[in-house]
Amino acid sequence: MSFYPTLMTLHIIFAGIWLINLVTDSVLKNKVKTELKNNSGIQMISLYLQFGNLLGMIGAIGILVSGIVLVSMNPGYGFFDMTSNHWLATKQIITVIILIMIFAVIIPTSKKVRNEIENNLNSGENKNLEENLKKLFKINASINGLVVLNFLFAITHRFIG
Repeated sequence: MSFYPTLMTLHIIFAGIWLINLVTDSVLKNKVKTELKNNSGIQMISLYLQFGNLLGMIGAIGILVSGIVLVSMNPGYGFFDMTSNHWLATKQIITVIILIMIFAVIIPTSKKVRNEIENNLNSGENKNLEENLKKLFKINASINGLVVLNFLFAITHRFIG
């Protein structure tokens, strides 16, 4: 059990990385919108995609792996068990929803945006690019909201029955 506190610390660090993504997403999203109005947003969009991808992967994979190991190591916890630790089961369900959103929407839409950036570099058409960016912004906002909700479950479960 001496490995448990270290793993819990790593789990918290990965949660922090995911929360940092919330702040950087907002800042970069506003910068992308400003740059698109000036028709010079290609590099900013690329930075937005790279940064979100990097922080998202580190946070999601770190949370997922460390969370699974933590639940496996602690006999008081279980997977999707609403009888004893409803807060944890709710967090697990939200995490699964986040992962589905990432694989079903974020990854395909990001690929479309990257392809549109490469194809539309010389042409002046940005309509599909802007539509896919709006979709990406909305789904990222939804995921960030769910991450905050998961974070709140984690820090308040000791205070609420």
